[in-house]
Amino acid sequence: ATTATMIEQKPKTAAVSQFYADANLTDEETLQGCCEDTCSGWLFPFCSGFNDEQLAPTSVQKIEPKIFLANERTFLHWLHAGVTLYTIAAGILAFASESNSVAAHWYAMALLPIALGFCLYALHVFLWRAEKIRTRVPGRWDDPRGPILLGSILTGVLCINFALKCKEIHMFNESMAHEL
Repeated sequence: ATTATMIEQKPKTAAVSQFYADANLTDEETLQGCCEDTCSGWLFPFCSGFNDEQLAPTSVQKIEPKIFLANERTFLHWLHAGVTLYTIAAGILAFASESNSVAAHWYAMALLPIALGFCLYALHVFLWRAEKIRTRVPGRWDDPRGPILLGSILTGVLCINFALKCKEIHMFNESMAHEL
């Protein structure tokens, strides 16, 4: 090893130490990764568990403002989806006729918790990613399970609604055929 190589290695080690100095993390937390307690739990069990093995960066990562803006933009898109679902559910509840209101009310009441789930998921992922950005932890910053879970639940409710409406149309057509 030459003297130039040894001189180059010292600043890299110092840069890595300085890199995590503002994050207030111990060495164990640095190697294991932060946000493990906020990433999953009883409220958000669907958050990504792929960040188990964290490696210290070899150089100081520059965080550009567009990363913060992308996080906020994603948060706003998820909130928009939740508010849209809530608006649809509230409209169904408000304009459901009293004679056939049972199925409409059940459908709207099934959409309301899903809309709340979208909003809570948006908040959770926004805060989780903001912490990852702030501490500059390398690794995955996405959550592959949350959107699949929320999308599956929403698709399930929509399929059930479609099946019930098909059954209602079939029963109406049979009653019209018997009247003729």
